[in-house]
Amino acid sequence: MADISGFDHIALAVPNLDEQVERFTATMGMVLQSRSERYALVADPHSGFKIELSLSADAETHFRHLGFRTSDVDAGYQTLVDSGLTSTEAPHRRDFAKMYTAFLKDDSGLEVQLVKYDQE
Repeated sequence: MADISGFDHIALAVPNLDEQVERFTATMGMVLQSRSERYALVADPHSGFKIELSLSADAETHFRHLGFRTSDVDAGYQTLVDSGLTSTEAPHRRDFAKMYTAFLKDDSGLEVQLVKYDQE
């Protein structure tokens, strides 16, 4: 069994990225960790809890996935596939996020992301 070591983030698609980043940082005390035209990552400086934000294709906010840290994405991915989850993106590198990652879904459609950051 792979070491899936803890909750890392929640990902949301939002209709107005600028507004949402401003709300989380100015009103809720989170800090901006990274930002591009279509993506932002904010974090709670006390707990380390992160919210990954991307632009929504419509005027609604949508839940995208739950992110979990692992020391071995390939082994974690195989453990989850063996337990019945379906691969949506096999393990791969995401240079812009400085991570190795994979995405899977369970039978209800809940998507999870496994992440191992470069600095770990």
